[in-house]
Amino acid sequence: MPESDQLCLLGEPLRPERRGNAVAGQAAVALGWSGAVAAGMRLFGHDVAVVAEVDQQAHEQRLGTGWGPVTDRMSVALWEWPEHRATVPPSAVALRGVIAQGQRWQRVLASAVGFIGFCSTAIVLEHAHDPGQHCLLTAHLYGVSVVRLGPPEGGPSLVQEGRDGPVETARPSTLTRWVEELVYSRLLEDHMIRTSTAG
Repeated sequence: MPESDQLCLLGEPLRPERRGNAVAGQAAVALGWSGAVAAGMRLFGHDVAVVAEVDQQAHEQRLGTGWGPVTDRMSVALWEWPEHRATVPPSAVALRGVIAQGQRWQRVLASAVGFIGFCSTAIVLEHAHDPGQHCLLTAHLYGVSVVRLGPPEGGPSLVQEGRDGPVETARPSTLTRWVEELVYSRLLEDHMIRTSTAG
């Protein structure tokens, strides 16, 4: 596989810094997105935070059957084949939103736009960078929400609301499922998913 193709398939988790976790969580609240936050992930060459809703029943079922996260993209692609469909594990998470944060709105918007086929998307801008009319119009064109960080003593605020969910033409695919598996893996690694102790 050419190196350029390898780069576009990257789904490796990054180590988030605490501020990144806090900002992503606060932004999710401002956006009204419920779910667990996997901050500091690198997907398709972009550093983003992912908000996902956890299906606790599916998670418990996977624990009981030994189905941990499957993060190999080619393995997930095989789940589309008819002979594998009966054995595919249930999805333990559903993508709620993707958040891209940075100083330059052009760069973070380019990151967020790459995920409009998966779920809701948003950009988070630093307090010192006021989103101008060009930023807001471009974000509106793609259906991306705009959030601006507040001063040190304040939280982020929603400047402009975007689309709820993916673009209308989006369809579930093994690529979507692969991203869900990556997020599931990250949430487990960060102990963001609780495990029932009921017998």
